[in-house]
Amino acid sequence: MTDDIILPIPLVPPEIFKAVNDKKLAVFVGAGVSQIMGCMGWDELARSLVKECASIKNVADGSPCLNFREVEILARYNDHKKTITICYDIMRENGREDAFFEVLKKSFKPEEEHSSYRDIYKQLYGLRGLFITTNADEHFDNIFNRDRIVYKDFSPDDIDPTKLYHIHGSFCDRGSLIFTVSHYIDRYRDPRFKAFLEQVFAQNTVLFVGYGMNEFELLDFIVTKYDSADLRELKHFILRPFYSGEEAAFRFERSYYNKMGISVVAYQKDENGYNQLYEVVKDWNAKIKQRSTYLYDSYKEIEEVVDQYGK
Repeated sequence: MTDDIILPIPLVPPEIFKAVNDKKLAVFVGAGVSQIMGCMGWDELARSLVKECASIKNVADGSPCLNFREVEILARYNDHKKTITICYDIMRENGREDAFFEVLKKSFKPEEEHSSYRDIYKQLYGLRGLFITTNADEHFDNIFNRDRIVYKDFSPDDIDPTKLYHIHGSFCDRGSLIFTVSHYIDRYRDPRFKAFLEQVFAQNTVLFVGYGMNEFELLDFIVTKYDSADLRELKHFILRPFYSGEEAAFRFERSYYNKMGISVVAYQKDENGYNQLYEVVKDWNAKIKQRSTYLYDSYKEIEEVVDQYGK
């Protein structure tokens, strides 16, 4: 089937072009985007936190907070959120909460060898959408004015395409960060936050970029919010990497995501690994600039304002 072909650079779905022209594209940015810059992924962050916990002494008796066996047990967990939650609790209970945030801070630092991919966020910005990120790092922030960055108090009455929304908080404000299981539960049960997300999904075509299946609370939100009738229309999209020859895996994921109204756009990672996402976003950015009416509409709005003030 031609639909199963995995290309290095997939075609831009027509729905994405239309959403850009209609100013109805919302782009959700996940950890995979920051990883392209050399930041730690969830698995590496979890390992670093376990290592840090093993080096900390228990305040009660001076013994290591984690012995060798306990380190091995935590290393076998596939649920990184669970591991991070456990490590945070260990550090906090032993007066080393600052050590947790120091490891978190280091995980956000880009590596120099990935410097050629540093403008991934500029390329993403060229997609001209409403930008929402689950990342706590501040790499995307540099493109926005400081007063246009939202990392707490989300409201359905404040959805503005000139703003960047950190829906899991930002490292610039520790109190806003969402990183333990209890934090996630509280955030996704909050009525105003749920109304914010509901409006984003209802009014926009959504593109997910840089998400893996093990870090996707948003999928749970989609499943619980919409019934099967609402999900028949494939209105939203997710970019997912595969090796050539993994057409079966592609079909399986497509079947899984389709049930949530999300269409999988596959790209081939044989040559560049996960960094191929940069090439895909860069190519899509260029194609959208060529075919979008966005620039024409923007110039027209500027001319109308100039004419108005010139009278």
